[in-house]
Amino acid sequence: MVRKEARFLGIALLLVLLAACAAPPTPVPPTPVPPTAAPPAPTQAPAATSAPAATQPPAPTATPPQPPPTTAPTQPPPTAAPTKAAVATAVPPTPTNPIPATPVPGKKVITWWSHWANEPLKRQVIETIVADYEATHPDVDIILTWWDAPPLQTAVKAALTAGQGAPDISTDVDLDNNVKAGWVLDLESTLPYDKFVDGVKIAGTFPHTKGVYNFEIGVQALMILYNREIFSKLGIQVPANNQFTKDQFVDVVKKCNAAGYAGVADAVGNRNYPALFPIWAAMTQLVGREKQADYDNGMTSWNTPEIRQVLNWLEQLRVAGMWPKSVATMTIDEFHVYFHTQQKACMLYVPSWYSGRAFKPVAEGGQSPEFKFGMMKYPLKDGAKFNNTLWAAFESGYMALKTSKNPDIAKDILKFAAQPKYGALWTALTQIPSAIKYDPVKDWPKDLKGVDQWKWYWEEMDRVYAGMERAVGPGVSCGDFVDARTAAINEGLPQGLITVDEAIKKVDAKLCVKK
Repeated sequence: MVRKEARFLGIALLLVLLAACAAPPTPVPPTPVPPTAAPPAPTQAPAATSAPAATQPPAPTATPPQPPPTTAPTQPPPTAAPTKAAVATAVPPTPTNPIPATPVPGKKVITWWSHWANEPLKRQVIETIVADYEATHPDVDIILTWWDAPPLQTAVKAALTAGQGAPDISTDVDLDNNVKAGWVLDLESTLPYDKFVDGVKIAGTFPHTKGVYNFEIGVQALMILYNREIFSKLGIQVPANNQFTKDQFVDVVKKCNAAGYAGVADAVGNRNYPALFPIWAAMTQLVGREKQADYDNGMTSWNTPEIRQVLNWLEQLRVAGMWPKSVATMTIDEFHVYFHTQQKACMLYVPSWYSGRAFKPVAEGGQSPEFKFGMMKYPLKDGAKFNNTLWAAFESGYMALKTSKNPDIAKDILKFAAQPKYGALWTALTQIPSAIKYDPVKDWPKDLKGVDQWKWYWEEMDRVYAGMERAVGPGVSCGDFVDARTAAINEGLPQGLITVDEAIKKVDAKLCVKK
């Protein structure tokens, strides 16, 4: 068996929120607290948790259903990590060129291009799946190449357009356009949807064509983290209900700025969405997840009272000192370090994929397990109708491409990856809920060490977000609108380069549907 790997790290990743454009939001599972002596609870169909939330979530239940195991295993923690890492900075892998698939005599070669070059725990899950598949299919050789999302998207598009060099399996970058172009294999008759949480099948469908076009592995929910030590030093007290009002939140940012801290660590140096996080959260709270997705995907005008309330509030926050001075240039890896190691910001808006970049060795840009941040609910807006709803979505997934010389094998690999043990492994390693259901006792990996050091993370998540509804909203947009949204909302407003009125006019001029 021959298996080669290359790492790619470039700039920016398109947030791939795969969901049917017209499909109603799907509730996502809640985040249970990791048991003290038992493994995490099984992955149930999306319900109340801190994962993607739908526009209109189901009524909350006294005891929220268990989500894809969001609890850390109860194995003894490894040697204590240093309380504070001196100067850890994220050092991305050196970019190289993709390794060509070299046929091995007697073997069928499958090339797999995957996002997550700088997220070792996610890589470990996928590498385990690859090794296991090769072990049970000795006639197959899988060549796995790691990328950062933006360069991956560019490379996939270039290869598909050229008609040569495309991988057999890829992270589902630019999924909608690739499906429209007829380049993606239909997985509807391949994947065992009974093994996934609710919403996975719908998330891979599109209104313009029949079929299901991607494989989902993880669930993300948008949270707000805060530095307990900084809050304590500045005399900032989080309310008992874990929620500031929108005006109180502005005051918090002012106090942080006066003391030399940025309000939040988020920056847009190599991503086209971090400055959208506060908007996603606020609009989900005001109009629900499904309607929020309509705004975010360019399906409705931004010239509404709700959007204006949120954007005017963000302008107040900008003036108060919300963003880092390096908001325009700091990368996604760097702003994680800015928050947890350099500790130069009071807070961080971030989906639950935070753990994928942060819960790794400090020397690799991760945080110390002893940096125990707090969590809070989204600041309360005037007229909020969905205050019990969290914004949520599925993680990046995978697609199999029609250009494959072995399409049946490519599809079979994704079917193989849908086993409960891989759902459990995903959650145990990445600390992110899995989209694959599993039994917490039977499927939880027995030989992992060190995951229990993050038990406090699950306890905090459960303390703040348990009982809240999380649902997945549609995530398909059109290119012109995304470009306008990026320039006006993700970059222009945080830097004070554009007014609220100008921003609204710019995005409305590029809506995906006619007003």
